[in-house]
Amino acid sequence: MGKMKLSITLKNRLSDLDRIKALVLKMSGAVDCTRRKLKEIDLILEELFTNVVNHGFKDNKEHDIDISLSCDDRILEIRMEDDGEPFDITASPLPDTRCALDKRGIGGLGIHLVKHFIDECRYYRKKNRNIIVLKKNIAEKNLQKTDSK
Repeated sequence: MGKMKLSITLKNRLSDLDRIKALVLKMSGAVDCTRRKLKEIDLILEELFTNVVNHGFKDNKEHDIDISLSCDDRILEIRMEDDGEPFDITASPLPDTRCALDKRGIGGLGIHLVKHFIDECRYYRKKNRNIIVLKKNIAEKNLQKTDSK
């Protein structure tokens, strides 16, 4: 595993999604992480960012969205901050995935995926900013059993 800290400030425009991919790519060079987990991290960041851009602001002004990634050995911490409308991801109800697609309400699947791929999620609001802190174990478990003889 490796230690690293990266941060980026994006604007509330979908064209900044490419910068998230670049951030994940940069992270992949600094920590030991499987491709699968990198894809999960990319999905998490894209989903959170897209939700903020599409639903977080009632005005047409430009806003900053701050994302930081830090890793200490086995745990990746993702922190996202924005000054949009209050939205507590931890209070968001899970969609009924057993229900037929044509009977389901619109939305909620992205948040469901985010929650599925992380190990810990916290939300708080401070100084009119949404702050989401996610933790994900990126270490691969050693599934091989070793024999002493």
